[in-house]
Amino acid sequence: MEIIKIHHPIDNNFKNNNKCVLAMGYFDGIHLGHQKVIEKAKEIAIKKNLDLAILTYDHKPSIVYKQISSHERRSITLNDYKMKLFKNLGVKKVFLVNYSFDFQNQSPIEFVNNYLIRFNVDTVVAGVDHTYGSKDADMKNMIGYSDGRFDVCAVDLSSFNDKKISSTAVRHNLDQGDIKTVNNLLGRPFKTFGLVVHGLARGRELGYPTANIEHSEFQWLPSIGIYVVNITIGDKAYNGMASIGRNVTFGDKNPITVEINILDFDHNIYGENVSIDWLYRIRGEVKFDGVDTLINQLSMDEKFTRDFFNKKRG
Repeated sequence: MEIIKIHHPIDNNFKNNNKCVLAMGYFDGIHLGHQKVIEKAKEIAIKKNLDLAILTYDHKPSIVYKQISSHERRSITLNDYKMKLFKNLGVKKVFLVNYSFDFQNQSPIEFVNNYLIRFNVDTVVAGVDHTYGSKDADMKNMIGYSDGRFDVCAVDLSSFNDKKISSTAVRHNLDQGDIKTVNNLLGRPFKTFGLVVHGLARGRELGYPTANIEHSEFQWLPSIGIYVVNITIGDKAYNGMASIGRNVTFGDKNPITVEINILDFDHNIYGENVSIDWLYRIRGEVKFDGVDTLINQLSMDEKFTRDFFNKKRG
């Protein structure tokens, strides 16, 4: 898959020789609705024997038009993982645009002429509510802006339990710790990536040693709580239970950390880049009266985690 990074204004020498079917969107999460858009574009591309391409952005467009918190600046899927998912879906080319004020400030017809025409599109595909600038820049009006130069396909996004599948819904459920719903919306386990770093080694003292995982500040994480996870080190996956929290039993002002107790594992993995599949939320974080009570709860969490994987295998 070819990734073409573009800064507005697009270079005068830019040219895409092969006609393509283009799916447009930020695609944060690449949830089932996004997948429906891309699969529709892929279907058209196969039928017409054309390349399947994506137009997406290097960060959230909302950064340009409003002030948002550091939490809201995070993404469900960071760009490296998003590109991998695109490739798995059969995408041949990604136009990765730096979403700036000047890019957004184009009129709809300027966007069409500056980008879609120069991308050599045969068909443009997006969700019915996709926009590309001003209030008139929607998929319904795209037909007029195309002026017969390319086809337009607006996809009615899938629903889940009579509710629209959206990145907003995924983020909301992550904030609620509802990993089961998140994974249903994504059609796969929610996945994050991080680096194993040194912590305070309290878990080892309690008989539950943990790998401390440092994530990107731009990664949206599940809410504080205890989770069942798979952690992949190299090319091997291990079962584990994860804690996102402040270790409140040991103080009220601790920073939020991500720690994973890997079941039946005893190996030094400091410095490893790992991936984590978040599978189920066991409970919220609790401030215990003492270490003995905490150890007793960890024992119950471990039993729950082992039972979870035993049932999954069964």
